[in-house]
Amino acid sequence: MKKKDVYKKPNPIYYGVLKMVSCLASKFVYNLTVEKNELKGTKPCKRVIICNHESQIDFLGLYHAIPGRAHMVMSNSFLRSIKIMPIMESAGCIGKNQFQTTVADMRAMRNVLDNNGQLIFYPAGLMTEIGTPTPIPLATGKTLKWFDCDIYVAKINGTYLTSPKWATVKRRGKTTLNVYKLYDKETLANTPAEEVYNTVCSHLYFNAYETSLNNKIAYKNGNNVEGLENVLYTCPHCKEEFSIKVKNKNTLYCEKCGYEAVSNNYGTFKQSGKLPLIYQMPPDWHAFIESEVLKEVLKPNFKLETNAEVHKINDKKHCFETVGFATVTLDKENFLINGNLNGEDVNLTIWAGNFPITPFKPGKHFEIQNGKDIFRIYPENPKVVMKWIFALKNIYKISHNL
Repeated sequence: MKKKDVYKKPNPIYYGVLKMVSCLASKFVYNLTVEKNELKGTKPCKRVIICNHESQIDFLGLYHAIPGRAHMVMSNSFLRSIKIMPIMESAGCIGKNQFQTTVADMRAMRNVLDNNGQLIFYPAGLMTEIGTPTPIPLATGKTLKWFDCDIYVAKINGTYLTSPKWATVKRRGKTTLNVYKLYDKETLANTPAEEVYNTVCSHLYFNAYETSLNNKIAYKNGNNVEGLENVLYTCPHCKEEFSIKVKNKNTLYCEKCGYEAVSNNYGTFKQSGKLPLIYQMPPDWHAFIESEVLKEVLKPNFKLETNAEVHKINDKKHCFETVGFATVTLDKENFLINGNLNGEDVNLTIWAGNFPITPFKPGKHFEIQNGKDIFRIYPENPKVVMKWIFALKNIYKISHNL
């Protein structure tokens, strides 16, 4: 007989601390305004709250906006690698594999709902590096229908420009949160999975730069672009890779042709120098680079390769540790990892078509997941990280005819 999963409510003390910190940080540090909250005044019950993912501080607004206690789904990579993992788990956090959801992951989430709990779920699973959403897995519609309950949206704005993934500093501007019902249980059951998926993508879409510019919301601290050169690494004028540098903390320039773009306090660009501005919006520059990488991916013998230091999670210490060195390759179909890890020769082939994107830090590292194993790859030239991410996104689209 199959053993029934034991359900544990979030620890009231740990959860209460998170809720208090969330409220204080949201109000006094991140200038959050809750514009609409259809959950306010309701009793906690079986439901799923899906959220867009602008930055690592998105969750702060949710804890005090959602009544009662809720379980938050987060990546295993993050949860397993933080020192307070046992506390976070006690507070109701659930670890989930990114883009390779296991039966155990699904069972853990369903167990919450079967016990009339609330589940906070990020369909994209990965915060943005450029102010627009990262890919949402195609199975999201089926997953939400399988949850078989009311679905709410928690739409946050402003956290990306407050704390960009690539930035070396945080900024103070304005963040907002809107919580509203997307589907009731009955409507969800009668809606095709593909339509659910498209609706979710539509409601979770955001463009942080357009919102900031259109609403004249300034995010400033005198350092607007430091770190962004690791994302926008190709010059849009001469198309030279890895030629983009930073000067005065607010200007991106190409050291080869002299192209310059200076950032304003809305995060968008204006002309600087003699050459005309090509892209006002960083996402448009980002899309240009992705299209350039696609041209390479479509070539018959496409391959990226790097020597790298490899880290894995130490589940006792709750941190990533160096386990060896390897040659890592990405071709049109697979990741290949060949090296010596933990004193053993390793030769792994992992299908790249599983990943619409993978966790990464621009100019630092990216991750490759293989079952329970999470490999954090530090290339010998860390500037190539973003190119690998662009290539992977293109490979996924080609593999799935998107």
